Amino acid sequence: MFDFGWQEFMLIAFVLVLVVGPKDLPRVLRAFTKFSSQARSMSSEFTKSLREMSNDDELKDVKKVFQDAKSGDFEEISELLDDSISKDVKSVGKELESDLKQVYVDSKDTTSLRDG
Repeated sequence: MFDFGWQEFMLIAFVLVLVVGPKDLPRVLRAFTKFSSQARSMSSEFTKSLREMSNDDELKDVKKVFQDAKSGDFEEISELLDDSISKDVKSVGKELESDLKQVYVDSKDTTSLRDG
């Protein structure tokens, strides 16, 4: 990852000895190694959770859609979208129908009150 030579390591060691002091240097190095190991373990847990998420069945469908789009196979994509869109449109249509019926009933009630 980093390309350090022996000159850079010597410079870092010299600065550490000057800033921290030779007496506290082992304690600082221990704290640094503990911090770096915790960062590595957090990174590996994050990577593991992303892999588990990517193996989820719902995401497999999304991956398949993207692979089909890359390959130019749009028939399966359109079928998948048609099914999900038609379900959504039907549910919205049912809701609108019930709302319109309620508005019609309410308008009849207000008309009969004005006439009466």
